[in-house]
Amino acid sequence: MRPKYGFPYVIMIVVGLSGLLGGCTSDDPSDPVNDPVVQYIWPNTADKLMVNFELAYANMDIDEYENCLHPDFRFVFTNGDIWERADDMTSTTNMFAGNLGHDSEGNPRSGVQSIEFIEMTQQLIWDTTRPDHPHFPVSDQALYKVKITFYLDGGMNTITVSSQQLFYAVALEVNQGLGTTRTRYFLCGQQDIESRKSGIETKSWGEIKTFFAEHDKTGRP
Repeated sequence: MRPKYGFPYVIMIVVGLSGLLGGCTSDDPSDPVNDPVVQYIWPNTADKLMVNFELAYANMDIDEYENCLHPDFRFVFTNGDIWERADDMTSTTNMFAGNLGHDSEGNPRSGVQSIEFIEMTQQLIWDTTRPDHPHFPVSDQALYKVKITFYLDGGMNTITVSSQQLFYAVALEVNQGLGTTRTRYFLCGQQDIESRKSGIETKSWGEIKTFFAEHDKTGRP
């Protein structure tokens, strides 16, 4: 049974999401979408959604990344802080555009030039969260093991995320016109888990996001 949406309100049919959905997707991953190398698919399952999410991130495709996110998407940091969708989109837009960032002390950080997924492995099957989940009640949840390298300064410098991440997804019935709907999965949340330290510069996924947030003069997001 498809889980009902447990956020502040229940959405059974989404109308007028054309601006949010954007782009084109196909049921057949062999059909090219825009860039013939990047092949997105219609995310009628959580697994297909994660395929698109990884492709969008690896190709720094902000439009398709936005398409993956539910309007109430939230990112939960390792310290419990939470970003709403708008905060996440601001940071990710800056990151994917290669804009300069700033660390927590206000020092400039080089822009990201490319992103490589070394590993994105699902550790547990999708399961429904409890109604009393603190952030994402009655949503599909899966744990992933990730290792991602962010390349800076022409590849001379890198930052690595090597950790586990919790992803949360929800299915909505999207209005297709003429009285028809179609199931589409969206990410309603991502929960960061502390990155495993190594000899190279290693950060949590959330730390990298904060580099590219809108900062005040102190460098604080």
